[in-house]
Amino acid sequence: MTLNSDPTVTISLDLFTVSLLLASLLFSFCLVLAKRKYVFLRRVSGPELDTKKLLILSAATACFLRIMSFVGVIAMDIANVRAHYSLKPVSSHPEEGRATNPTDKNQSFYDSAMTVLFDLPNAIVISTYVLLTLVWAESALMSRMHTESSVRWRKKWLVWYTIFNSGLYATQIILYFLIFAGGDSVAVVRNIVNVAMSGLNLSAVFLVFLLYLYLNVSFSGYPFRSQNAQESLRKISNVMLFWSLTRIVWGISMLVIYIRDVDLLRPSEGGWAPIFFLLLLILCEIAPVIILMDYSFVTVFEFDSAATRAMPSLQHSSSRLEIDQVVGDEASMSTAREPLLSELS
Repeated sequence: MTLNSDPTVTISLDLFTVSLLLASLLFSFCLVLAKRKYVFLRRVSGPELDTKKLLILSAATACFLRIMSFVGVIAMDIANVRAHYSLKPVSSHPEEGRATNPTDKNQSFYDSAMTVLFDLPNAIVISTYVLLTLVWAESALMSRMHTESSVRWRKKWLVWYTIFNSGLYATQIILYFLIFAGGDSVAVVRNIVNVAMSGLNLSAVFLVFLLYLYLNVSFSGYPFRSQNAQESLRKISNVMLFWSLTRIVWGISMLVIYIRDVDLLRPSEGGWAPIFFLLLLILCEIAPVIILMDYSFVTVFEFDSAATRAMPSLQHSSSRLEIDQVVGDEASMSTAREPLLSELS
């Protein structure tokens, strides 16, 4: 924004700002979609918090943080504050002893704040992906007829999810502390953050792959409850596969950015880095959220009732009453089902 002697105010938008603005609008759409789905689930299944509601809340939080971080960067970019962003050592001017230029004095803190602001939502996106894996694991457990305790398996998964989340956020906090405490080494710590987040993405995919193999081997001898349960699990597995591929793409892209020393917060004039970053966000974060919240919503979030309905008829009378109640709830849910985007006209 340029202020001259005349009252005219000129605001210029570069390609980087436009890319962040478009991404913010798309994330806003995802946030509205997640809010609608969460309200719908509360209406049909009550206010109790389960892994599926937690998955929606986690995805919504990731979208909200992306919007807030991009809005902050856009505001500084329009105000020409970005012109002061430079990951170079802070220089001191030995005037009157050890006097320091005010701009240089605040340079390190500003660079650190911008780096943290831009990177903040990455951890919760990884956490959302792992939580989706738990929802898939619960569906895989319910899709087969077995004698295992579902409660025991769920408790075990939640314990491991808590451990993973604790390590994930602890790593993020330590890295951000090093960014602010690093002084002139902001550029070095920023590179460490890029490599660490890339490694966490690829590590999460590897752990999910191990869980996938373990469950398939452990329950391969148990038959599916029904053909519908098998087909529904296949659809949920496809959603998880798409999320896994996008996490791999994101992790590799962050490694390429590190190797080529690309600073997304200060793209070169005429470069295609902002367009590449926008396409990366659409592929790796926006599209997965839309697929989860809309086109696979019925399959993922009504799987429990569908699997229960498909249980064998050789049950004692008390179990039969419980099944009838669940089927009735599922029928009311299907009549109250919120239309998908493809069904709206």
